[in-house]
Amino acid sequence: MNGPGRELEIRREYAEQCRSCGNCRSVCPIFAEICTEDAVARGKISLIRAVLDAELDLTAIFDEKIQLCLNCKACRDACPNSVPVDELILASRSGLVQAGRLPFVKRVILRQLLRRGRLLPPMCRCASFFQRVVLRGFPRESALRQLLPVMGIERGRVLPEFAARAFLADAPEVVQPAPGAEQIGDTAPVSPNADRETVARAARSAVFFVGCATNLLYPGTARAIVDALGRSGVAVHVPRRQGCCGTPVIEAGDFVTARAIAAENVAMLRGSGADVVVTGCASCGFTFKKKYVELLGIEGGTGMPVFDFAEFLAHRGVPAVPAGGERTAASKVRVTYHEPCQLSRGQGITEEPRSVLRSLTWIEFVEMRDSDRCCGGGGTFSLTNYDLASAIGRRKADAIREAGVDIVVTECPSCVMQLRDVAAQAGLDVAVLAIADLVAMGYDGAEVRAELPAGTGPATALSGA
Repeated sequence: MNGPGRELEIRREYAEQCRSCGNCRSVCPIFAEICTEDAVARGKISLIRAVLDAELDLTAIFDEKIQLCLNCKACRDACPNSVPVDELILASRSGLVQAGRLPFVKRVILRQLLRRGRLLPPMCRCASFFQRVVLRGFPRESALRQLLPVMGIERGRVLPEFAARAFLADAPEVVQPAPGAEQIGDTAPVSPNADRETVARAARSAVFFVGCATNLLYPGTARAIVDALGRSGVAVHVPRRQGCCGTPVIEAGDFVTARAIAAENVAMLRGSGADVVVTGCASCGFTFKKKYVELLGIEGGTGMPVFDFAEFLAHRGVPAVPAGGERTAASKVRVTYHEPCQLSRGQGITEEPRSVLRSLTWIEFVEMRDSDRCCGGGGTFSLTNYDLASAIGRRKADAIREAGVDIVVTECPSCVMQLRDVAAQAGLDVAVLAIADLVAMGYDGAEVRAELPAGTGPATALSGA
């Protein structure tokens, strides 16, 4: 029999803390759709205990059940014993990898494309050409589009478009503060024990970690983040040799490769000479803050303060958008916020994004029901479990419809991808954007209509008429 692996064995006590109370059943988005015991945390922990006690081998069935998890952390929050189910799931996947159960294709993606990084941008440029030049030229009924399911892509799915040029291909390595930006940073050293607001306000420079999805799919969002940081009065460092944060590798259980990626990223971030790290991706931020601590044993993950983009702006306490006039209440654009799991439950950041949104005077902020409920994206989960992810997403679509908004914003590119597809499948006339995209539009939102990316829905209310 294959043993459970070191990562799972050292977490045995976590599995033993579960009292099988069933609280996880009430919050698990997967259980809500398929209602089987092995889909929920309690059932998975029972399987994990059996593996730890040598009653069950690391079989294909065990693999299948362990992979069926969004890592949304809702079960962890609902557990009266605070059992870190997410850690047990990842440790189980690590055992599967050690047992040789990492599929060949996934192994190539994780250990070659993401680990080395250099091949990913040119491959995405090819994908961009295929999308823009080849696929668009064929009608929906064409034989080429009929082959999409064979390639693992659902024919009716709304797919993100790869950028013709990645953000990092053209980004300057250092962007100085914008002329006239308020210089609030303190030149005096900040105590390691200072609160996050003090650290943010004292920062004179920030290194922007772009993240794979933002770099390759949403370069406009990346430019908006750099612009806003410059207007907040910090010099922005954008190292060209940055790559993947390691989240997909960690999620797959390949901790050896993840440690190598983490060590390279820490060296790159520290080598920038910046005061703080800022990222616009919830998963990147969570991985830096929490997973790097486990992988490398470095306090704080990177040895530097790490901020989410919206968190940094909120703590910074200065306007980071161009000044403009106010709209009347009647002409304001209704906006709601979807909370990424890795930001709200993962990092405990909930109010800061709302604070940034409320600072935009052309917005009427509307709270959405179950704003922290997982949208079904789960990183690569929606790629391998599209029907289930879509069913989970329909609940989010219902909440968006009830809110009656023009724009849904979030702080995670994976959520942007999922929510755009969810909105399209549900026939919702809404735009789905990152918070930075709205910040780039200024206080009055005069350029809202022009700034909307293609494929987000008509959103006719955004015309300003």
